[in-house]
Amino acid sequence: MDYKKLLLAYNWKGYRFFDDGAYNVNLFGIRSKDRTADIFNDTLGIAYRDEFNQPNILLFKATTDPGSYFLNFKMGNKEGTAILVPGQYSSCFKIGMHKGYEALIQSNKAKFKVWRDCDQDGKLTIGGMIYDDVTGLNVHTTSFINEIEKVGAYSAGCQVIQNDKDLQIFLSVIKRSAEIYGDYFSYTLFDESDFNY
Repeated sequence: MDYKKLLLAYNWKGYRFFDDGAYNVNLFGIRSKDRTADIFNDTLGIAYRDEFNQPNILLFKATTDPGSYFLNFKMGNKEGTAILVPGQYSSCFKIGMHKGYEALIQSNKAKFKVWRDCDQDGKLTIGGMIYDDVTGLNVHTTSFINEIEKVGAYSAGCQVIQNDKDLQIFLSVIKRSAEIYGDYFSYTLFDESDFNY
């Protein structure tokens, strides 16, 4: 994935791409066509121009899906565990605290759309009725102590970067952007097939 290809995908889908000014960031996720649950097979990324107007894109191993704990044992909501519907969500995140550490948290401006997986069969159920009542859908990481290989209970629908050091890199760019543009951030979730244009 490179900056130009990402920009083309944004344009092809009719999404807004921030390309004016240094550190005017584009936060995005790419959901893998592999629907295997409980693995970090998706990508979270951030694209921006630096102070020299050079395009930059950072990609991190992640999941955009809930883990096995919330697909098997404990639904995140009485209607089912949230799975974020691909699309662009304006001003949906802000810098805040997630379980005692700095992350991106759902803002009061967020209008997320989610499917709800309620069959507790351990598999991702993509599609069906769309809900807009989700709360606590954040961008965070797993563990600051251990290397985590399975999503498990680390996501009930959040967008989760696997490695805590990657989250720190991600947040360092976010904070630079916040100093210039404020601390609300938009997020765009793609399907991997969106890049087959």
